[in-house]
Amino acid sequence: SSSSCIGSTARSTTTMTTPLLLLRMADGAGEYAPASASSSSSSTDDIIASHSHSRRTILGRATSAASAAALASLSLPSPAAAADVTAVAQQQQQQQPVEMKLYTDPLFTLRIPSRYYTLRRTAKGDLPNAQTGTGRRGSSIFTAGDMSKAEVIAVERFPIRVLLEEAGVAPDAIREAELNRIEKIGTPQTVAELLALRRDRDKSGSSNRSVVQKDTVKVSDDGKTLSFALRVQIDVQKPELLMEQMGVSELYRDTLGKATLEGDDGYIMAVFGSALETDFGGVDGVALRDSVDSFRALKAGS
Repeated sequence: SSSSCIGSTARSTTTMTTPLLLLRMADGAGEYAPASASSSSSSTDDIIASHSHSRRTILGRATSAASAAALASLSLPSPAAAADVTAVAQQQQQQQPVEMKLYTDPLFTLRIPSRYYTLRRTAKGDLPNAQTGTGRRGSSIFTAGDMSKAEVIAVERFPIRVLLEEAGVAPDAIREAELNRIEKIGTPQTVAELLALRRDRDKSGSSNRSVVQKDTVKVSDDGKTLSFALRVQIDVQKPELLMEQMGVSELYRDTLGKATLEGDDGYIMAVFGSALETDFGGVDGVALRDSVDSFRALKAGS
């Protein structure tokens, strides 16, 4: 039995008692019961070796338990917390000013966001026809934008004569008029509406008309530049899905426009910067306004 083994061990030489006591103190695992009570040195070595193995096992288990407890105590972020961190990072990125670059063309100069793609139309069929003012791409001669956000900047060129003829003005009256100022063409509101109507007609796939925001129509002091804003409603197939994804049930596209006669070449050149209403309130809207304000038409050969 366990008690008889301990008793026979206690009657051995003192050189054996000390290691057993130390081992009991070190292990803290109760009494040790060796298989043999011999007092030979080999039995003592076996007991010490066995206790050493037992001690390593217990220490190993204790270490594993401590490691598991330490891992369990780590505070890992929940999916909701991780989503909040991502949202904050995206919001901070959206609040950073948009980097801009200068685009220079023989007909105009313009600042645009650096991340925008650019397309300058040069092929004969793509450019607006001198007689009709339209080409394969309508009146557009330059486009830049970010398709992932549906943001577009377009430069368009309209023959003044064509705009007036489409509005019902007699050709003879047009030939005799000095069309070097916006108000010589028509009232600022009327000219803005003519430009909006022409753009809508050039577009395909939408029957909604752009509405000129009356309180935004302004003419520069020299009478050569017209500024205005447009808004058009976008057709939405599933309003309930739009509400779920964007928090709105209706979608609008806002456009800033600037038309100028600075080229003095019989054309009215205009720039349009547009984006979804939901993006216009942030830094992208600031960048689009900066771009439209920076637009300058150049005289031929300048």
